[in-house]
Amino acid sequence: MGAMHRVEQFWRHSAGRIQRVESDRALEVLGPNLYPAFATLPRNERRHGLDVLATVDRLETRPERLLRQAALLHDLGKARSGMSVLDRSQAVFLAAVSPAVLRAYLRLRPGFARRLARYRDHAAVGAQHLRQLGAAELAGIVSEHHARRPAHPLTVRLQLADERN
Repeated sequence: MGAMHRVEQFWRHSAGRIQRVESDRALEVLGPNLYPAFATLPRNERRHGLDVLATVDRLETRPERLLRQAALLHDLGKARSGMSVLDRSQAVFLAAVSPAVLRAYLRLRPGFARRLARYRDHAAVGAQHLRQLGAAELAGIVSEHHARRPAHPLTVRLQLADERN
């Protein structure tokens, strides 16, 4: 992804508003058991999930409910990382510009390094949370949404939508 796309993505997710109709759509897709997990996400993560859902709905003729749920909740684990949008942006920028500078920064800031490690493990963290909510099949998709060769065919379709957002 280019730098301009990252700037646009940052702005859209940090400043983006969520309309009532979008929250209602999320409740319809997730149901009363999973919706609270979505509703407690930071606004930028909810905005991203809603954008991925809109992309799924544009790309798919009749998307499965499980795929739509995964669109909304695939980054659930990010909220538990303790990384702010600015922290994440800083890490992405440093990784792109100079991985050596990022490594040095992580050595100097062990707390930041721990948060970044949790952030990078967000797929497993989110999947664990979903298993606790009784959504094992959804957890399987979420757990592999960054995999190079995902096992579940819905994960590939989720990745296509996520990459566009």
